[in-house]
Amino acid sequence: MKNTISVLLAIFLVSFLAIGMVSALPTVKQVKIDGDVFETGDSLEVERGAEIDIRVKVAAESGNEEDIEITAEVLGYEYNDHEPIFDRVHTFDLDNGDTSYKDLTLNLPDKMDRDYYDLRVTVGTRTGSAFEGLYRLHLKGVKHSLIIRDVVFNPEPSVESGRALLTTVRVKNIGEKDEESVKVKVTIPELGLSASDYIDEIEEGESETSEELYMRIPECVEAKDYKVKITVEYDEGYETVSTEKMITVTGDVCAAEEPVEKKTVITVGPETQDVAQGASVIYPLTITNAGNTARTYVVSIDGTETWSTVEVTPSNLVVLNAGESKAVYISLTADDDATAGEHMFVLSVKSGDKTLKQVTLKADVTGEKPSGMLSLKRGLEIGVIILVVLLVILGLIIGFNKLREREEEPEESEKGETYY
Repeated sequence: MKNTISVLLAIFLVSFLAIGMVSALPTVKQVKIDGDVFETGDSLEVERGAEIDIRVKVAAESGNEEDIEITAEVLGYEYNDHEPIFDRVHTFDLDNGDTSYKDLTLNLPDKMDRDYYDLRVTVGTRTGSAFEGLYRLHLKGVKHSLIIRDVVFNPEPSVESGRALLTTVRVKNIGEKDEESVKVKVTIPELGLSASDYIDEIEEGESETSEELYMRIPECVEAKDYKVKITVEYDEGYETVSTEKMITVTGDVCAAEEPVEKKTVITVGPETQDVAQGASVIYPLTITNAGNTARTYVVSIDGTETWSTVEVTPSNLVVLNAGESKAVYISLTADDDATAGEHMFVLSVKSGDKTLKQVTLKADVTGEKPSGMLSLKRGLEIGVIILVVLLVILGLIIGFNKLREREEEPEESEKGETYY
């Protein structure tokens, strides 16, 4: 009898010691996914490319807990060996009766198949069993969704100032609909450069590459890294996706040439002229591009609408190469009923968005219409001048012909003697 009691006591003691050696498992009180409590039997709908936030509530209800670890993962993804869908929290301890909240984040790659997956949340310690909860995810796509898969610069990774930068953009359709007329735009905001192109169609699940987008890096810009922004517009322009890359620009700043680049000389003839009602006067304007690159200028007139008409000849758009000059003529015709007296109007010259010069011009309307006799006299004077010029030209032509005949006569004589 005593032996039996001794054996029972020994078994009880060993069992008690074994239980003491095994760490109690923390209790998982709650699991939230994207802020919502996940109930048993739920199937959470998520999208490819989405990020899901997981919050796990654990409590120590059977004593102190040490070296607790929590992990979250999704199995079955084809490229898990390259980009695993996995997250864990650093090990932590819990005193008996305490509760702790731990957060994890999983990124669902856009290459995942649309299907059902189990989100596995595991809670355990160094020894003993572990808690594993399975939370069903239903991975779906969206109707319209594009991603930028790759951006390729040519040359890469740097481009010299003054040279061309070519960019191609590869775009993938991860949505459920084919996309048409996809606009791809590349910009370098700091340099004010941009280029765009359209991809006609990107079918569901397929990738397409844009044509080469051309941007010429200006000369004499600062050599450094510049941010390049790539934007893709789709779904009738209602949806966009963008990314940013860096490109290194090399070359000298050319500080000495920059002031010359912006220099323009503008000269205006008489700023005040008399004009009779119904008559015309001309204000000459000369523009000289003293820079080292071609520039475009726009000439405009304001303040003449109510009393006259103005015409800029040969054109109000002037393109000048470096060092070139051109004259522009502003022809102003006073209305027949223009009010006599001094009228002012403004001449402006712009290049790009910058106004280079503004000049206030004056026209003193005399109130006297040109008489018919005066017009006839001027017409006769002009006719006489033209007639004189024509006679002079005709006389020169006749003189040159006679001189040529005299020079040719001896030659013909000599040829004749030789021939006979």
